[in-house]
Amino acid sequence: MAEEQKSKIAEAMWRLAARAGLEAVSVREVAAEAGVSVGRVQHYFRNKDALLLYGLKLAGQRMELRIADRLSGLAGSPEQLLRAALEEVLGDDPDTRQAIRVNVAFLGRAMEDVAIADVLFQDNAELRALATHVVWQAQQEGRAAGLDPEREARIIWSLADALTIELACGQLTGAEATDTMRYHLDRVLR
Repeated sequence: MAEEQKSKIAEAMWRLAARAGLEAVSVREVAAEAGVSVGRVQHYFRNKDALLLYGLKLAGQRMELRIADRLSGLAGSPEQLLRAALEEVLGDDPDTRQAIRVNVAFLGRAMEDVAIADVLFQDNAELRALATHVVWQAQQEGRAAGLDPEREARIIWSLADALTIELACGQLTGAEATDTMRYHLDRVLR
């Protein structure tokens, strides 16, 4: 029950942050959005920063679960796994889109708060390692000749990050983002 209440409050914070940025997030506004009292929010979160950090972690956990669900159905190659993970991140799933908006809303704050930066970028090393392996494997198969796998992996995920920012700001559709990423991967892994 407590986790459900905390999740409901965090989801209200996400909606506020997605609509108007983190500046619009206050304990009072979150309580109103969640349909609970200010005291209820304060019962679970000692201050706004604790609420923000919890909400960010929860958004990341839910996105990880969606990626894991998508990958669990695949018995494919590392390249197929990489493509599936990227398609989840760049796709049109409403929950993923919400998580992306939350992450983008936190970018400015991450420059000053190491805890937030750590949460935002916690999976980057693992995802880059997968991309590095995929490029390396392509080289072993006679594709991707002359490329540096580690640099290419960083480029792939930097592109994904840039595309998610455009998605969050409504400058790009999920289909356009996915198409751009497929185009890039096809060039790198040809």
